[in-house]
Amino acid sequence: MSNTRVSLYADLLEGARKHTLQVAEGVPETHRFKQLQEGKATPIWLLGHMANTVNTLVLVYTLEEGSVLSREHSVLFAPDFAGGKTPSTNPDEYPGWDEVITTYNNVFDQTIAGIRKMDDSVLSDPLPGKLPDQLRDFFSSIDTTLSIMIQHDAYHRGQIGMMAKLD
Repeated sequence: MSNTRVSLYADLLEGARKHTLQVAEGVPETHRFKQLQEGKATPIWLLGHMANTVNTLVLVYTLEEGSVLSREHSVLFAPDFAGGKTPSTNPDEYPGWDEVITTYNNVFDQTIAGIRKMDDSVLSDPLPGKLPDQLRDFFSSIDTTLSIMIQHDAYHRGQIGMMAKLD
């Protein structure tokens, strides 16, 4: 049994989490609800979104462990094309910053632990969960999905870092 690639994915997700949390630490409280344009993502929304995406695509559809997030969290932090609410600048509509960070960490803890239990031999398999048909081409295999999740985190980490620096 070889787990070289599985271990690499787990390590890369752990690194992504570490770097994202470092960037999140640098977001001033005044910038947690900053938007580049009305209705677009804010740093707090992006952190919740990253947790929601990994939860849905890896924990639910890849590892079939079931969601660790509530339906309310999923709707609050999903993009509109996935049935989510439009991001808001109103702090009363969201859990606190620390709670969102804790949620992000909890999702990544469970995801990384689950990936470490996988075997490389399944990486070319399609996602075993009930992934909607319209997403099957994009998330065509476990290997592809894990790669996308690492890139997804990096992309949104960059957005968070940029918004943290805006005046």
